[in-house]
Amino acid sequence: MTRATRNWIVLCISLLASVLILSCSVLFREVTKLRDNSGWVAHTHEAMAKIEKLLSDIRDAETGQRGYLLTGDSNYLFPFDLAMSRYESDFKDLKTLLADNKDQLTKLDQLQRLIEAKLNEVKETIRLRKEGNLPAAIQIVETDKGRQTMRGIRDIVDQMESTERDLLAQRVVANEGNYQSALRNIFLSMIIGVASLVLLGYLLHAYLRNVEESTDLIFREQQLLKATLVSIGDAVIATDADGNIRFLNSIAEELTGWRQEEAVGIPLEQVFRIVNEETRQAVDNPALRALREGKIVGLANHTILIGKDGKERPIDDSAAPIRTSDGVIEGAILCFRDVSEKKDQEAALRRQSLALLEADKRKNEFLAVLAHELRNPLSPLSNSIQVWPFVKNDPAEMDRLHALMERQINQMTRLIDDLLDVSRITRGKIQLRMEEVDLVSVLRSSIDVIRPTIESNSQHLEVSFPDSLVLVEGDSARLNQIFGNILNNAAKYTGRGGNIAVKIEVMNGEATVSIKDDGPGIPPELLDEIFEMFRQVDGTLDRSRGGMGIGLTLVKRLVEQHGGTVNARSEGKDKGSEFFVKLPTRSSKESTESIVNPAAVPISSNHPFKHRILVVDDVKASAHTLALMLQKLGQEVEQVHDGPTAIHWTLKHRPDVVFLDISMPVMDGYEVASRLRAETTDVTLVALTGYGQEEDKQRAFDAGFDHHLVKPTSMERLVSLLASISKSDDGEVGSV
Repeated sequence: MTRATRNWIVLCISLLASVLILSCSVLFREVTKLRDNSGWVAHTHEAMAKIEKLLSDIRDAETGQRGYLLTGDSNYLFPFDLAMSRYESDFKDLKTLLADNKDQLTKLDQLQRLIEAKLNEVKETIRLRKEGNLPAAIQIVETDKGRQTMRGIRDIVDQMESTERDLLAQRVVANEGNYQSALRNIFLSMIIGVASLVLLGYLLHAYLRNVEESTDLIFREQQLLKATLVSIGDAVIATDADGNIRFLNSIAEELTGWRQEEAVGIPLEQVFRIVNEETRQAVDNPALRALREGKIVGLANHTILIGKDGKERPIDDSAAPIRTSDGVIEGAILCFRDVSEKKDQEAALRRQSLALLEADKRKNEFLAVLAHELRNPLSPLSNSIQVWPFVKNDPAEMDRLHALMERQINQMTRLIDDLLDVSRITRGKIQLRMEEVDLVSVLRSSIDVIRPTIESNSQHLEVSFPDSLVLVEGDSARLNQIFGNILNNAAKYTGRGGNIAVKIEVMNGEATVSIKDDGPGIPPELLDEIFEMFRQVDGTLDRSRGGMGIGLTLVKRLVEQHGGTVNARSEGKDKGSEFFVKLPTRSSKESTESIVNPAAVPISSNHPFKHRILVVDDVKASAHTLALMLQKLGQEVEQVHDGPTAIHWTLKHRPDVVFLDISMPVMDGYEVASRLRAETTDVTLVALTGYGQEEDKQRAFDAGFDHHLVKPTSMERLVSLLASISKSDDGEVGSV
């Protein structure tokens, strides 16, 4: 080989290297731009998330404020304290994120002033509530100023989010453009590389054609190129200048259904059949366009590939012409990939987005309903308290007010219990106390509870029960809750003078309880949805029948935990509805033993049991009212308001029973109980707290408590507890 030949080959290789370096530089520049644009997209997402988080914190603070004003429970102040602790850092972060947008910074300053005003308002109401001036706090809340401030906050947040969404859209478009440009450069670099390799092979073949090694070299180069095309992750089809197929890699064979040996020489349109997924019209083949126009054809959208067997796949495709060294087009290379998974993921994301929107809508509706349902009992309670001084000389009216307040408190307690039960069931925290239960007795008990409502509505109740026992394995309290909810709905939705029918049938080892009414019925489209969380048939603003839309969710979850099923049937509007609860019956013979419930201890101030009791609660109103209840039951009661004093008083005076609040400052109830248990085992410790989940009870027992009562308690519960403590002292029963 002459020096001139070697120099020519070196020159060609140098040119090839230069082209590749140039291609790499272009690719690096495109990738850098893509990375920068992706960073701006992420930056915008972060700014939007920060804005939404700020609004969420203010909403949570306002919700916590209302919870505290309603209950006086300082635990509700956690969202407010959290918002106060981090809103300044959130504003600092947002100013950094929005530093490139003066208009957004101006809005942020306006937003900061409004939020500070809102937080100051919340802080003032909390201060008044802590000082015991609840009416003044409520007066501030009920003014329009707070709502106007919150509306202003939401308006500015909406404006800022709208601006960020516009920026996000612009940046996404720019990012997509960079992505397309990068792909084009990749394909261009690949074609340049292939052309350069072909050129190098041609030069070697021309100058070394008389050398045996040159043939082997060319063969190896051809095999390398073929292996590359075969092993590449995308489908590849190469054509000649007339558009006839020259090569298919294995991926292309799989997607088209054609083998290479049968496809070579066939026009590309017969093998690569594509249509638009929306119009089903034939799409211009990108490889044939590349042959006609002599340029790269970019990725197509909404393209469907129809295989030889008729199977359809969504694809992305692109093509580029193959040129000879003198610029003559001698074929085209077509690359495509199956994007079915990508399409499925996009569809799943769309479904998830719709589901999240629906869940958010349900959540907002539920919060509105919850506020409505809590205000319903609060209103008569507030009215009764205000009118109480004017009727103190009228015993009959005072009795009526007392009964009314008791009903409203029971209603609020039931609402809170339902909410807690839903939370426990959702997290799998409810533990059923399973035993052999007579379903007939359970139904009769549930009916007795709801009977006053039925009678007050002049409704007719028809009952059809078997004469024998219907034994199931279940938790009697939870079964009562299941049927109580359904019966309550039937009584609530059935009009005055309406009919309710309750029936039990046993067949094939299964008991079916049907509860039928002739109320307004259930629309067919809601029959499958009424057991979902927060779903209600009555979605009108007047909400004449009340409820939070969680009762049937509780029913469904509890029935399923008993191994049963529940469903509803209705023939349409004004044709009533019927609920069916199916539970497996016991396979053993019917038990002849009856279950005897312990007799309730009557409420009286002349009980045989007398105790010296200490009440410990940092909320003086709670301590005073509990002490008053115990005194009316004939007990000797003292009260203190912090943990250290409770320990000192107990060890000095040795009371029989200590009612101990859990959530206290300085030293909580758990620590007080642990320290007392280290000194004495004679005193009975009772945890009285708003924390009522199973793990809360277990933690109390682990700390040394003997009993656990959930606020608010009742005279009946206190009587039962004091009676059990007396029996325990006599050695008859042990502490819970």
